Amino acid sequence: MRWPPNRAWTSVVKRDGHRHFEVKQYGGKKTDRWVELYPVMNKENLIKVLWSELKTDQWISGWLQLPKDEGDSKKR
Repeated sequence: MRWPPNRAWTSVVKRDGHRHFEVKQYGGKKTDRWVELYPVMNKENLIKVLWSELKTDQWISGWLQLPKDEGDSKKR
């Protein structure tokens, strides 16, 4: 994966109730690279993620629609 990071990311699991994020800023060098992300629906809630974590299967570059988590379904 190339540096600098893409602007849009999808988290496989919800993070603070969100899955779709945009990059606000990034920095660091080599193994200490990091990316600061904010949810598309709440630009004030920032999370900082190591670049090495973004390259795992927990994150997908771009915005993808994923199936709802089991906890998201309404109980009847």
